[in-house]
Order: sequence, then structure tokens, then C-alpha cells
Amino acid sequence: MKAMKHILLLAATFGVVTSSACAQQQLRRSQFVTNTYLANPAVAGTESGTTLFSTYRQQWAGFAGGPTTMLLSGHRALPNGLGAGFVLYNDDMGGAIRQSGMELTGAYSVLLNNQDAVSFGLSMKGNQFVFDGTDLELYQPGDEALPQTRESTFGLDFNAGVMVYGQDYYFGMAVFNLIQDRLNLSGDENLNRMVRHYHFMGSYLYDLDNLWAVQSSVLLRMTNATAPQLDLNVRGILNGTYWLGMGFRPQDAFVLSLGMNYREFTFAYNYDISTGNNFLGAHSHELSVGYLIPTRSGFRSRPSSGGRVRGNGRILK
Repeated sequence: MKAMKHILLLAATFGVVTSSACAQQQLRRSQFVTNTYLANPAVAGTESGTTLFSTYRQQWAGFAGGPTTMLLSGHRALPNGLGAGFVLYNDDMGGAIRQSGMELTGAYSVLLNNQDAVSFGLSMKGNQFVFDGTDLELYQPGDEALPQTRESTFGLDFNAGVMVYGQDYYFGMAVFNLIQDRLNLSGDENLNRMVRHYHFMGSYLYDLDNLWAVQSSVLLRMTNATAPQLDLNVRGILNGTYWLGMGFRPQDAFVLSLGMNYREFTFAYNYDISTGNNFLGAHSHELSVGYLIPTRSGFRSRPSSGGRVRGNGRILK
């Protein structure tokens, strides 16, 4: 029974609602550099076109019933500095605990000068949480800490962000679950609420020569319910087309990444090697496929991840 509770406790770290508490976390992702829109709604509309991404993540590979996450996102630049975006996701924590939902985003960008701009974004999201105790095999049936019942609840909340960006950098912050909506689950109603999350992010792109560039990025995640988590990432980019990188989350994982752009497509793969006390699985896989539909209505473009090379040789999404 203790082992089962330990597994559920670890699952709660990645975004789980149990019958006794709600500790909603943002979905775990290593590719925050590849698709920065998922880390900050202010990114919506900062590309010169429509950007679509599909992501699949397998956590604790090799562990039967390990968590899996599927994401579909997109955002589009509109005239007059406006932007719009969406996110669809399904997060399966192994059968007993699942969440799925949708986010809709609106954003607005303002030029600061000829080289820099600031963007503001706001998202509305709905989350469906399911805890299915009937899917658990208990060593001690009847344990009140893990009721063998099925509970489902829907939560509505908002995310907001701001981002300052230029031709070779960006930095910003985002707040998730602004109103901390209460969820209808059994247990202490003061605990059954969405937990507010804070993201602080930044990136800088440096051209080594006409072929090579180096991009360094950082993302700090903070909540009142969990310890802060820092993501550090650096990657080398060849001709704006191929990249190879590495990242590190202290006391959690070492991350290897690679990717490429082929015409309008972007392909990215991350391999996480656990460095913490994770006895469930030593590694995780994350794969993303992106597609860019160019338009002329974009307000500005900014440096990023997946990397399109424009006429000035900068890496832009």
C-alpha cells in the first residue's frame, strides 16, 4: 500500500487531482524552447504566420502504465498587432488519474522601437479532471485514503503573460490559474482548488559566424505548492536548419535534444535522463512536429526555437 501511495504522490508532482487535494500543475515538457507558446500566452501572434505543433511525451519509459501526454497547439498572427492561439491536451497519469482540456488565447503586441516589441496575452481554459479509483489494484482494499470510486470535475480558469522580444532575444513571465477555480471533489474544499503557477523565461541567440549560432534559454517554474524548478538549455544551430542541444533540471533530469527544419516542417526530439530519486523510470521521450503557414499579416517575428532563417540570418520561428 505504501508503494502505491508513493506512486500517486509522484504523479501529483506532474499535475494530479486526488480526492483529498488538488495540486494542478502545468504539463511537464522539456521542449519549452521549441514551442514557447505553451510556456507563455503572450507568444501568440509573434510569428509571421500560423504555427502549429503536435507533441507526444512518454514519462518514465519502461515503466508499465507510465504517464503519457498529447498536445496540439497553434497560434496565428493577425493584423494590427493582434494574435490568437489554442491548446488541446490530454494527460494520462497511468489510467487512474487523467486530465484533458482546451485553452483559447488572445494577444496584442506593441512596438517599443525599430528593434523591440512587447506582447501581452490572456488565455481562458477549461480542464476536465478524472480520478478513477476503480482502476487501482490495492494491496489493502478499503483504504479510505484511496477510495475505489470514480470522481470527475470541470474547472475554468485564466492564464496571462507578458513578453519583451527583439531580433535575437526574448524574456517574459506568465501566471497560470489566475482565479484558482475550486473543483468539486470530495475532501477539504479549501484544498480542492487550482494552484497558481508562475513562469519566468528568457532566451538569447548569438551568431558565431554565417553558419553557426548558439541559443541559450532558461525557464523557472514556481508555485506555492511545490519547490521551484529551473530548466536550463543551450543548443547549437547549423545554418538555421539543424540543431543539437542539452539541458538540465537540477535534481531532476539531464536533457538531450535534436531537431531540424524541412521546408515548412519542424521536427524535434528530447531524451530525458533522470538524475533524481525516480525509481519508476530512468528516462523519458518527447517528440514534436510543427508546421508553419507563412502569411504577411504578422506583426513582428522574434528569435526562438525551431528556427526559420530570414534574410538577416537570424533564427526565427
